[in-house]
Amino acid sequence: MKKMNRFGALALTLCLLGASMLTACTGDPAESGDPTEGTVTTAATTVTDATDQEIDSSDTLEEITTREEETTVSIEDVLTQGLQPEALQEIMQPIFKGQTTINETVMFLDRGDVKSLLYPIDEVLSVTSYDRSVTYEEGKDFVVVDGKLQVTADSAIPCITRESYYNVPESLLQTEYNGQNVLTHWGENAAMSSWQICVTYTHTARWEGFTQPCELENLKGFVQKLSKGEDVTVLFCGDSITNGANASWLANAAPMQYPYPILFTMALADLYGYTVHFEYADVTAPQGGRPSRVPAEDYVAGTRGTITYVNTSIGGWTSKDGVDNREAFIENQVKAFGCDLFVVAFGMNDGGLHPKGVAKNVQKMIDCVLASDPEASFVVMATMVPNPNATNGWYGKQVEQEPELMELAEEYRAEGVPCVVCRMTSVSLSVLEHKEFMDYSGNNINHPNDFFVRVYAQTLLQTVIGYENLGAEP
Repeated sequence: MKKMNRFGALALTLCLLGASMLTACTGDPAESGDPTEGTVTTAATTVTDATDQEIDSSDTLEEITTREEETTVSIEDVLTQGLQPEALQEIMQPIFKGQTTINETVMFLDRGDVKSLLYPIDEVLSVTSYDRSVTYEEGKDFVVVDGKLQVTADSAIPCITRESYYNVPESLLQTEYNGQNVLTHWGENAAMSSWQICVTYTHTARWEGFTQPCELENLKGFVQKLSKGEDVTVLFCGDSITNGANASWLANAAPMQYPYPILFTMALADLYGYTVHFEYADVTAPQGGRPSRVPAEDYVAGTRGTITYVNTSIGGWTSKDGVDNREAFIENQVKAFGCDLFVVAFGMNDGGLHPKGVAKNVQKMIDCVLASDPEASFVVMATMVPNPNATNGWYGKQVEQEPELMELAEEYRAEGVPCVVCRMTSVSLSVLEHKEFMDYSGNNINHPNDFFVRVYAQTLLQTVIGYENLGAEP
């Protein structure tokens, strides 16, 4: 018998009051559309609720409500058991909390240029090359001017020059420069990172931009499994960003940082003392694309339980590709490995599709998971925005997708399905208020670099767990 997980004691009582009028009432809500789940029968009736207790039809509303209150799992109960916030790695320290920012990236065009960071600088702790192999000296290679970073005239910091950055033959990116649309520097792998540097610094200012809300209240069923040491599976399905594009590990380049899905899953393991077992999704897209590789060895942060990691994301995919290939890339994976948390992450390549169409495609993928595992929880990733200066089609309707996805998640929650949105669209718009896109992009069009990959992972962790629940500095 399935557990009732969509309504509380009141819904149960109403069903019981109507039991005398029914000979039987059964069904799967995923098929029938019935918002309740479980079985109600007449005569000596028992109903199993979310606490797995048997409720007799003779119970009064007061008795049922009292028992429900006694067994309700609080956020504190979910978090306390097994949680080890001190084990969280430095790489997952969030940019939106605290007063030290670690390895924030920035890119200079010409010597003498001044660039803003996320915060006005109080003290520079280090400035290094992107791969961390070179350390630059304050006063020689850079100076701090009014809280901003300025590259000196004879600096060793690489500067691409405006001449090389603009008017690039046969470029895929076109931006506006000096009132004209010009072909602009872009590229994968080291095309951007070879010109970017990493800055670690302190700042008095606090984050005033958009902060992702913690959705633990809506995902506490999944988190409670972690707190109890139960084995879980986390399944990702999305486009190139979730595949891991421009994460240095996939390019086999220093500093060898993992894509955000791996960083997030390893952070869960750190916090709850788990082992991450990486399963390679051995599937091939019709056009020949393959999911990105996974670490060869398990990540062992503890032995309380195992998180099985599966990622079927394909570079270049639209949300329609996810729908068209959902049997092999979603359904078969859920049947093979289970699914406790499904992270669906499309939208970057859907800039020309109406946002309602994106939400409809995401709905079909979520329903595909629910058909095989009705107890799964869901996080919908609203994509970062692409280069806002692009004038040749890359920047489309991506910004409009987030509200539609939030409405979709709200509809699912109304039906008792734990579904939330990780709002990377809003996060990236806030970052753009302080930084240029070239400073944190991996290809200057639509991919994050290592720094913004970390922001993706941090924002996802904020969504599921909430840094405020870890005692993180406000």
